[in-house]
Amino acid sequence: MKVVLVTKIKNLGEIGDIVDVKSGFARNFLLPYHKALPATEDYIKSFEEKKEEYLKKAKDELSLAEANALKLEKISISIKANAQESGSLFGSVGNLDILEALHAEGAEFVTKSSIILPDGPIKEVGEFAVNVELHPEIVKSINVEVLPA
Repeated sequence: MKVVLVTKIKNLGEIGDIVDVKSGFARNFLLPYHKALPATEDYIKSFEEKKEEYLKKAKDELSLAEANALKLEKISISIKANAQESGSLFGSVGNLDILEALHAEGAEFVTKSSIILPDGPIKEVGEFAVNVELHPEIVKSINVEVLPA
């Protein structure tokens, strides 16, 4: 299915690109979340008329993400978890645990899906780097310290 992107999408394209995607991806993600329009003549014409508006919106989102990235640089979090004497955890520290800690520090702009754990859930005590994707172009790294409870 061919669609016209109205927002930048990582690994897919820029604003205004006409891309061919699987129909399920278009129906279930791109179209309902207003990230793309079907690539018909009417929609392409409508997109060209509103292109400046879409570009302005994208620029505003980028500047907001940059401001949030500055706030995120000042944050480091500590999470207490049940651990064995050897340092391995009885469970694991995942996205939700990190999200709760970030919200407690005042970073309400972070969502669960924007937290990227490069090696999967944290399963031991220590200090770890966790990436937070605020925008497709802005990924910040924060330090997460896991302490034994």
